[in-house]
Amino acid sequence: MNGVAGVIHDFTERLEWSAELSDESAWVAFYKRLWPDLLLCVRIDRDSKWQRWGVDRMILLPEGKQILIDEKKRSMAYDDFLLEEWSSVEHKRVGWTLDKSKRSDFIAYAIPKLGKCYLLPFELLRITCAHKLAEWKLESNCYPKDAKNNGYTTRNCAVGWRALFDAMKQQMHRSFGGGSLVLPVSQAAFNGKQLVFDWTQEQKQ
Repeated sequence: MNGVAGVIHDFTERLEWSAELSDESAWVAFYKRLWPDLLLCVRIDRDSKWQRWGVDRMILLPEGKQILIDEKKRSMAYDDFLLEEWSSVEHKRVGWTLDKSKRSDFIAYAIPKLGKCYLLPFELLRITCAHKLAEWKLESNCYPKDAKNNGYTTRNCAVGWRALFDAMKQQMHRSFGGGSLVLPVSQAAFNGKQLVFDWTQEQKQ
């Protein structure tokens, strides 16, 4: 995933590295700090619909809530977010960051060499990246990175954390249009104790 020219990545090898069980205690400790009373913290490793839906981890809470998490692990100490635009450029397969079919609630994005892990709400992340990708690709500090695999190319875009968080915050704050309800007072009439408005007359004006 580092995009260095001439480097060929093996998908199976990268998946095995990402799911390396030696990190399991660190993952569980991370989740317990977030949800100290969790009942179950299950890693989903086998090839299944869960994996294709982007679910690596299932957490169950005492209140009955189920949380689905996609775990990402960055091998290099780059302190930025790697947005995957295409999982296969040649086959036009959309990358995990923009994939609407994913069912993850959160992305847990770990950078072990920096001792950091970010927990990001997936749908907000996906919407943000879809809106900002074209703009980010034009910026000098948000550069596209291609990774050659065996028979296909993965295309990513590196985005600084501040830029990502600012963009996510913008998506969270939207104007709420529609104004206030204006009643057609001129067409109002009492029917007994009930006030009746003639909306059809108001629309004709």
